[in-house]
Amino acid sequence: MYNTDHEERFDNDAPVAGEQLALLAQILNRETFGVLGEVVVSHGYRSWDVGTGDGSVARWLAARGGVNGHVVASDLKPQHVPDHPRIEAIRHDLTADPWPEPKFDLIHARLLLMHLVDRDAIAVRLAEHLRPGGALVLTDWACACADGSLIRSPVDEYKERVFDEFHSAVHKLGEQTGMDLAWASRTRDVLSAAGYEDITVRDYQAPGRGGEPSAKLARMHISMMESFLLNQTGLTEADITMMLETLLDPEFEMVTNHAYTTIVRIPK
Repeated sequence: MYNTDHEERFDNDAPVAGEQLALLAQILNRETFGVLGEVVVSHGYRSWDVGTGDGSVARWLAARGGVNGHVVASDLKPQHVPDHPRIEAIRHDLTADPWPEPKFDLIHARLLLMHLVDRDAIAVRLAEHLRPGGALVLTDWACACADGSLIRSPVDEYKERVFDEFHSAVHKLGEQTGMDLAWASRTRDVLSAAGYEDITVRDYQAPGRGGEPSAKLARMHISMMESFLLNQTGLTEADITMMLETLLDPEFEMVTNHAYTTIVRIPK
């Protein structure tokens, strides 16, 4: 998670961090576990879950790695990672601290590199930090803007305008914090240019109906961004109230971001 210079805080110290991490797990874990299952995490694997958040992926890796496996779960603020005999939770800055050694059989990072300035170089370095036969799994959001309308269900012009303004505000705030929603669509090219050949990409879009996890996460972000929305956009308190109510309506459906997962396999 990340910080901004505004009142809104998107990090693990935020009062709603536990709920936010739980929602992200509900939205993405099934897809993530499916990808990791195809990568074939074996007993005895040494894995690194970078930017581990609540540690739910680290726990999955620990279960798959068996009694001889070991998982390093790193985060700037790893306090949400529960104790586990085969998980080593560490406070770690990927861009500044020495990286854990020895190298790993599997490295996983989700919704992390899109926030880092040196994301291209870090992606390549992560691949280099794998043992022969290892795999790198990187997942980040990519904007659904190219899909056309951001709302699937029929809505009036007022709701469409307000949600479009909110979407633009998310992009504006993201740019101010260094977030790159185009990174996920070019991760493959970056790693291919570095000489890696066995690369696959998966595209996943979570359901976006009102009251479901993606809509609940959007509601949380609206609440966290309220002062930014009121001060930096043309949105009003009435507009915000409307969005919060609409996102609970099961008849409403929004278009969610793509979650692009790039898998790089290292030759044995």
